[in-house]
Amino acid sequence: MARAKKKTAKKSVATKKVVAKKKVVKAKPAAGAAAAKKKAAAAKKKAAVAKKKAAAAAKKKAAAAKKKVVAAKKKEAAAKKKEAAAKAAEAKKAMKAQVAAVAADLKAAREELAAAAKREAALIKMSISKDSAIAKFVEKWTKQQLAKLAKAAKPKKRRKKAKKA
Repeated sequence: MARAKKKTAKKSVATKKVVAKKKVVKAKPAAGAAAAKKKAAAAKKKAAVAKKKAAAAAKKKAAAAKKKVVAAKKKEAAAKKKEAAAKAAEAKKAMKAQVAAVAADLKAAREELAAAAKREAALIKMSISKDSAIAKFVEKWTKQQLAKLAKAAKPKKRRKKAKKA
């Protein structure tokens, strides 16, 4: 008996498939217009999706182009900044060189001034010693001359001649 039940179950599944096939076949001619509408709607949807994809791709492309432009501008700004820094460094170098030259000139002038001051002090000292030497000499010479005059003015002492015996 168990076998009989299995066969009946198989028959009922098989009959259902046949019935289902018949229904589908019958529905086909009536649903032809609806299927065409569905196809058209699906095609429309596909077109809309494709359009959206194209728009997204275009957006991505535009964003990439914008990024490229921004990157180029940044690169250009960096180059300008670098160039300005180089110019500033060069100017700074030139200024330092000028300051060094002026400092060297100033140092030389100070040394020259110090030498001139020493020379002047030596000349003043020499002048003072010259004046004192001249005064000393004139005083001594004057004394000598006055002594000569005084000697010449004195009456000469005459020696008496010794008598011969």
